Parts: sequence; structure tokens; C-alpha cells
Amino acid sequence: MRTVILCLVILVLSLSMAFSQAYMDYVKEVKGDTLVINTYADMGFEPNSIRDAVIADSVDVPAGRVYELQDNGWYPQTAGFTTPTGRAAVFAGSDNTPLVNRTSAENTPPIISGYVTDEGTATNGGITQGNDLVIKNCSIIIGAPDGTGGWAFFGFAGSNLKAVYQNNMMEHTWWIFVQSNGREGNRIYFKDNYFVNASGYACRRNGGVYDNVDFPTDTMYVENNTHVMAQGMMYKFRNYPIKLIYINHNTFINCAGTFFETQGVQSNVVVTNNIFVNSNMQPHHVPYVGVEDRSEIDRDGLPTGIINVAALPEDMEALDRKFLVEANDVFWSPAVADLAADANSASINGWTNWVNQSITMNDRTQGFFNDDATYPYLTESRWFNQLPTFADPKNLLTDQLDAIKAYSLAAVDTTSTDVLAAWRLVNTAGNDDWVYSDFPIPVDLSYTDAELLTAGTDGLPIGDLNWFPDDKDDFMANHAEYYTDIMDALNAGHPVSIKELGGVVNEFRLSQNYPNPFNPTTTIDFSLPVAGNVTLKVYNTLGQEVATLVDGFRTAQSYKVDFNGSSLASGVYYYQLQSDNFSQTKKMILVK
Repeated sequence: MRTVILCLVILVLSLSMAFSQAYMDYVKEVKGDTLVINTYADMGFEPNSIRDAVIADSVDVPAGRVYELQDNGWYPQTAGFTTPTGRAAVFAGSDNTPLVNRTSAENTPPIISGYVTDEGTATNGGITQGNDLVIKNCSIIIGAPDGTGGWAFFGFAGSNLKAVYQNNMMEHTWWIFVQSNGREGNRIYFKDNYFVNASGYACRRNGGVYDNVDFPTDTMYVENNTHVMAQGMMYKFRNYPIKLIYINHNTFINCAGTFFETQGVQSNVVVTNNIFVNSNMQPHHVPYVGVEDRSEIDRDGLPTGIINVAALPEDMEALDRKFLVEANDVFWSPAVADLAADANSASINGWTNWVNQSITMNDRTQGFFNDDATYPYLTESRWFNQLPTFADPKNLLTDQLDAIKAYSLAAVDTTSTDVLAAWRLVNTAGNDDWVYSDFPIPVDLSYTDAELLTAGTDGLPIGDLNWFPDDKDDFMANHAEYYTDIMDALNAGHPVSIKELGGVVNEFRLSQNYPNPFNPTTTIDFSLPVAGNVTLKVYNTLGQEVATLVDGFRTAQSYKVDFNGSSLASGVYYYQLQSDNFSQTKKMILVK
């Protein structure tokens, strides 16, 4: 009897183990809780290894499961699939180096795309999340190798889910890269991505990053992303109030449509430290009398600038209107200034009332921001109006500017069939190269403009900080502080650069000096939650001490210290605060 029982136990264990390892047909290597997924080549040139691995991985799946995708690997799909509803899913390339900082094609990110079946059917693939989702360090191509595009790639099968898209390249979309139609309360985080060639369908509204229809999104968080060559509306919020829209440290170049499409009903919005170049420029006609686009334009039919605020309709909750708009650079080339005039000369659709949308905000919105008595939490501060001296923009500001201008004018015609041609410098974007993006990324959008290099609310360069690796390291090391500064300013209704000192101090804090750059004096604020010995010193770039501003015992409170650099040469300096339990260093620039 014991022998029979032992045999049955062994049999059950063997079957259980065999079942739990069913995913091994699609796995190259197991590294703890991480499964390294076979590429198309590893599978003997068969598609769907990601989908099949996830489906087979269904027994005793660890909470920390990661599906690792191999650099230089291709992961085509014959159809989209939905991740399990009972657990989160993480898909990640192995290299966390920001894509814009990689210099070799040898570590091209893994490609996820559609496929052309043996029967000749082209599909665009796609992933719908049944639970929370993280996807990072990948190249996402919405389309098949034969050049057939697709509407969207990522979607939601449920509500109140979280999605993180980080350090991905996303290219080719007829509509948008991520959609959340019919779902409520989802939290979306875009970090460190490079969006390129959001185009391919004959519609001036399509070709962007995100759209939501029917229900509001909870959080839209967009930080340190670059957007290049897009034909439509970038982030669509329509008539649905979002709990928090956070747009910080992003770069937009040659994006024809409106950036943050909204009918003006949003109430909790941060737009800080961004660069907008030759974007938001499709002409608009007023008064708006058509039915097309009605759900995707301003409530009053006005031209929509980068920032748009309208009166809330009676059926919406009366919330405090909170906007923080600070330290953004916006530039339109003189070459695009005549778009509305050209539309009127051509009498497009029989209209001669076309107006430019190359504006920061329309007159109604500006009136809201100017009315501090009624709207004390609408804050607008420091618009810069200059073209950054980009290190290597290739032809984005020449040939591609001509292309985006021509598209912007042609596409406003309601009968237009124009699309924005894909911009490629290495691969042709033809049928043989459709899923193989230009890599390494061919442009360098760092810049040398002194004013912009320290213009951020955090004293860092404005725009996507991935183009400035050292500053990005500083940003990430102090991210909690920088985020808190922004949210405190949003909720208080003043710019980040205003520091209200005193009161109860709950944490150590060393603030960015202001003004910065300075000549010859500047102010440094810091806070101590506990008493102790404190030093505040200034160093040059060689690490040599040039000034001691504080040295001794200090009580728990906030402090303001003035520094005079009249005896020093122009250049970069560092100031460091040290106490018994805290040390932090920040950069400042003296310009004489």
C-alpha cells in the first residue's frame, strides 16, 4: 500500500512539475523569477513567443515574475493578446540605459510588432492589460513588416489599473499608441520614452500618444519623454476631467496637432519644464460650425493653445481650478506663421476665417489666469521663446519642418487624404525596414543655451533630461523633493520659485538657489527638521572650497542664506549642505 501511495505522490509531483514548466518551450533561460523569452529566431522563425509564454505560465507564478526580452531580438505577434486578470505583468528588455544615450546598434532594444502570416494576412499585434502592466526598454512598432500599420497597440481590459511605459521607442500609429476606451480610473505613466513617426492615417486628429473615450482617466503622468514628427493630437482628454495631469520635462519637436486635447474642463494640471518646438500649429476656423471633431475641440470652438481652460459645465463637480504652468520654452519658426493666411487664401472648405493655433493659450484662457480673485490657483510663470541650439537635430528644423508645415495645412481640409510620411535617416521605413527603427537614435537634442540649462523649476535644463545624463542623475537622486516642490506650488497657487519659509519643518531640504544663473548674489534656502551641527559650503568644479556660508549648531527650522560671488570668476559652482544625518549638493552658475 505504501508503495502505491509513494508512486501516486511521485506521479502527481511529476505531472505538476511538468505542467508548471509548460512555458519552457518559449523560454531561453530562467533567472530566478525572470523568464528570458525566446526570440522569433530562437523559435525557429515562429511568432507569438511572448503571448504563448504568458499563457503557459499559469501555475504558481511568483509575484515578481518578469518576462525578459532580448536585445536585438524580434518578437512578432499574429494577433493581440490580453495579460492575465489575476496578476500584474512585466515585460522588459535587459538594458536600462536610456535609449537616447545608447550609441551602438549592438544593443538595439527588443522589437515587439505585428506580423504577416503565411497566408499573407498582416496584423499589428498589441497588448491589452488585464491587470497592472509594466513595459520597458523595448521598441514598439504598431504594424507588420510589410508596412501595414495599426490603430493602437496598448489597451485596458479593466478599470482602475496602472500602466507604466518606460524607456521605450514607439513608432508608427494610425491613431495613438495607448488607448483606454470605456475604462475608468486608470493610472498612466510615460517615462523616458522616445515617440517618433506617429502618423500613417489620413486624419488630422490621429497620430498621437494617448486617447480616452467614455470615462475619465485617474492619472496621466508624462515625464522625460521626447516626441518627434507626429501628425495628430498628442494626449487626448476630451470632455472627461482627469484627477491629475502631470506633464514635466518633455521635448516636443514637429508635432502638428494640439498637445493636450481637452475641451477645457481639467482642474488639476501641471505643465512644467517642457520644450515645444514647431508644434501645435494646425490652423483652426472660428466660429466653429461643423460637427466633425466636435468632441475633440474647445467647448466654445476657440483655437486651442498649449494650455486650455474653459468654464465648467453645470453637470460637472465644481472643483478648484488648479494649473501650474511654469518654465516652458515654446518656439515657432517664422516659416509656419503664415499657415492660417495660406488656408484663408485657399479658402479651404469654403472658409476664410482660419486662425493660427500656434499660441500658448487663447484669450479666454488667458483671462482665467489673469483673474486671481476668481481663480487663485491658476499659475502661469516664465515662458521662454527661443529655439534651443540643439547639438545635432539633423534635418528636423529644415526638410522635416517643411514636411510638417505642408501636412498641417493640407490636413485641415475635411476631405484630405494626406498622411505625414515617416521620417527615417538610416532605415528607409519601407517594407523591408518597417519594424526596424533608426537606431541608435540619430539626433542629439541636448543644447548649450545657458539660460535654458538652469531654467527648470529644479534648476536643471528644461526639456527631456535624458539628453543630459548627469543632470538626469541629479534629477532622479532628488526626484521626491522636486516633485514635492511642484505639487506644493500647484496646491498653493504660486510658482515653484517662490519659497515660503518658516512653520513646522518635517524633512531636510536643500532648495535650488535663486536666481540661477546669478550675478553676483543669490539666495539659498534650507530646512532642518531636527537641531544639530550644520555646514553649508560652496565648491568650484575642482572640488576646492571657495566659501563657507554656515558652520555650527542650528535649531530645527527653515533658513535663508545669501551668497555673494563677486570675488569669484564666472562658471559652475556647487553648494553642499551637511548635518549629522543629511548631505545634499546642488549646482549653481555665476555669470558676470
